Amino acid sequence: MKYKILSIDFETQSACDLKTAGLYVYAKHPSTDILCMAYAFDDGDVKLWRRGEELPEDIVSHITMDGDVSGHNVSFELQIWNTVGCFKYGWPELKVEQCHCTMAMSYAMGLPASLEKAAKALGLHMQKDMVGSKIMLRMALPKTDGSFHNEATSPSEFEVLYAYCLQDVEVERGIRGRLMPLSAHERKVWILDQKINSRGIGIDVHAVQVALEIVEVEQARLNAEMKKATHGIVERCTNAKQLSDWINLCGFKTEGVAKSAILDLLSRDDLPNDIRQALLLRQEAAKSSTAKLVKMMEGLSSDGRVKGCFQYHGASTGRFSGRRVQFQNMPRPKLKQKEIDEIFKIFDGV
Repeated sequence: MKYKILSIDFETQSACDLKTAGLYVYAKHPSTDILCMAYAFDDGDVKLWRRGEELPEDIVSHITMDGDVSGHNVSFELQIWNTVGCFKYGWPELKVEQCHCTMAMSYAMGLPASLEKAAKALGLHMQKDMVGSKIMLRMALPKTDGSFHNEATSPSEFEVLYAYCLQDVEVERGIRGRLMPLSAHERKVWILDQKINSRGIGIDVHAVQVALEIVEVEQARLNAEMKKATHGIVERCTNAKQLSDWINLCGFKTEGVAKSAILDLLSRDDLPNDIRQALLLRQEAAKSSTAKLVKMMEGLSSDGRVKGCFQYHGASTGRFSGRRVQFQNMPRPKLKQKEIDEIFKIFDGV
């Protein structure tokens, strides 16, 4: 029998933190494994595959015959299937061209991205199991002793997990029935987006590591200057509450030290030099943020690339939005290219 579409949803566990490392690093981590997969062909009953079982023949046949596969944020299913499923269990390869994503369809129609919120926005009778979601999050992580939950030691929790996984497929299928499919053009854009995210962006790892060291030294210097300027009251430039409280104690009312508040204070002619110096240090420390550099290292794949950094139709206009490292809003260089090249030569020698 030939089916039109296979709906799937995985539940996984790993010692790797998905939010910190990102999908592509998570999928390839040696501890990452599939606990179960809920699946349904067309409008048929939703069934469950459990870890340790053979992959059903009808699924194998559907995948090898280039049958269509659907999921909510199907990028997760695609990577887990091809990394864990193929390499650990010998499953047939799942091609991106076979995949259809109800989250992408939701984005394209201006609906919420999450399964829970999309289902509510569409008024579905079947909703996401949020109690099961909490169990899932606990089962996905190692226990305090480093071991993992398993069906033998946590049978009741696994029954909840299985029911949760089955219901997710029901909800995803209900959402797909209410959404417009992507147009032929947008479908090509989405597939290209998956390939871009899978290829990733090459990172000069040595330059990032040296930059982190330089910024660490500079932050330590700025913190020492902040402590001196505030007479020992504010120990770090990042201590926003301490800084605003100190400014208020000095008789200059402020509700905080956000960018706009700092500019307002610095525009005052009667601002004492110590407060002005502290605010300037706060501004300078914000410029030396290592957030992007840290994210690059956390999400670095073994091939030296950071992957999964773009979201198809992330904005209502249809443009891509950034994820995790946010490569789309990198600061514009103030140095000339020749100067940048010289700096990188220095980095190479460090």
